[in-house]
Amino acid sequence: MLYWWTQIAAIPQKPGVYAWYYLPELTEFDLRDTVAKIQSFTDVNDKESASEVVKDFLYTFVFQYFREEPYQAVLRGSLKPKYEGSIEHIPELSEDLVTRIVEDPNRIFTIKQVLEKSVPNFSSPLYIGMSENLNSRVGRHKKLIEKYYSQAAIQNIQYQSLNETEDRDQSFAMRVVSRKIQTTRLAVAINVLEDVGKRYVDIENILNRIHYPLLGRN
Repeated sequence: MLYWWTQIAAIPQKPGVYAWYYLPELTEFDLRDTVAKIQSFTDVNDKESASEVVKDFLYTFVFQYFREEPYQAVLRGSLKPKYEGSIEHIPELSEDLVTRIVEDPNRIFTIKQVLEKSVPNFSSPLYIGMSENLNSRVGRHKKLIEKYYSQAAIQNIQYQSLNETEDRDQSFAMRVVSRKIQTTRLAVAINVLEDVGKRYVDIENILNRIHYPLLGRN
């Protein structure tokens, strides 16, 4: 069962697992503006600039929300110097994809149509969790996200370390806010697991190791 942001209060107060998803918004205005920019460059045979418009569009409206946080890497070897530092995730665009859109800009309208129907069947989860009371746990996520968006408006986000579960919830909420994810485009899929001896603990553990959710891993 899928619940969008405004429907979260309707999630049942039952045990189970849940997953958060995000659906980027592609507005008609942004699509038409992008098509016009692409065509203005192709009209003068400037395919390089048209390609940059496509790349900027895909990164700004889609890929930036799903960019992995940096890895901390260490390289060492016997009798070798040691190297360590941060490795950034660079979203890689297919040049063939860019070329196809440059040649036929209206393809981006099809991209919008498919993305609008992609949650949750064709989407990677942002976060996977479990709870004895799904309504309470997901509701806490919602309240924290709203809290941190309010604090972000005054640039005063405060993090209070509590217990392990609450630490995870706060971390997830802060990451949502830091990526400027639109709350109305967030959805939660749930799977109720009643009378099975808290086996949702096992399910959550397995799902996290299969799907590696972007904003929360356990």
